Amino acid sequence: MRIFQHWVTEKVRISIAGEMKEIRVYGGSNVSLDDATSKARQKAELIQRKINGEENLFEDYEVEIREELVRRLDDKNAITRNRYGAQVLNAENLLILDIDQPKSAGLAGLFNLFKKKAPESEKEKIFAMIREKAAKSEYADFGFRVYETFQGARVIVTGRDFDARDSFTKALMKDFNTDPLYAAICARQGCFRARLTPKPYRMKLKGYRVKYPREAGDDAQFQNWLQTYERISRDFSVCRFVELLGRSYGMSAAIRLHDDLSGAGARLPLA
Repeated sequence: MRIFQHWVTEKVRISIAGEMKEIRVYGGSNVSLDDATSKARQKAELIQRKINGEENLFEDYEVEIREELVRRLDDKNAITRNRYGAQVLNAENLLILDIDQPKSAGLAGLFNLFKKKAPESEKEKIFAMIREKAAKSEYADFGFRVYETFQGARVIVTGRDFDARDSFTKALMKDFNTDPLYAAICARQGCFRARLTPKPYRMKLKGYRVKYPREAGDDAQFQNWLQTYERISRDFSVCRFVELLGRSYGMSAAIRLHDDLSGAGARLPLA
């Protein structure tokens, strides 16, 4: 998980097909802005080498999370602000599943498409699927904290540390029908993510495209928007705790923070 306190934007010139082009490169560091500048230039050199034909330079590259660092809990967990202004928990080893669709039921599921009324809601199907999967013998040593979200469900899996790039983790995420785009992002960034504050449009608030690092003149406008966003957010939750399945391992500091900031026990409208 690559999250940095200091970010810079460097404009550098590289050669593409014999012609010099200016590109923008971002550098991040937890040491200083000068170190971030050095990292940006090193990245530009790698890009030039890649263009020149060197292979496998980025084969195992873990993508940086270029978002504002709001709070660092510890070496494995941090809160950042995403591109539309929401706070996000980034957890290196805490497996978080984002499930928007129930697992396909094959021909039975296809048959239900032609019924006038489905026997249960999509969310009920998702929760039923989660209970069925959590009861499988290969997951007997795990705990599953199940939450309702605006779109579907969120599940936090406890009982061990997970690696987003590990084959077992990927197989578990697929088995629970985790959103494939979310699963791919987790693998590329080397962590799991959970939004902690509402999406602006679900609160009828005009969105704001959050750029980071912010350019000169953006900060005042952003701070004005952020004050409104945070005030309205108090009337909404991101998720609602439903139940605990499997074994109980208590609540880590990261899970307690997740439940507090997401409003998991507040019983407010979901957004």
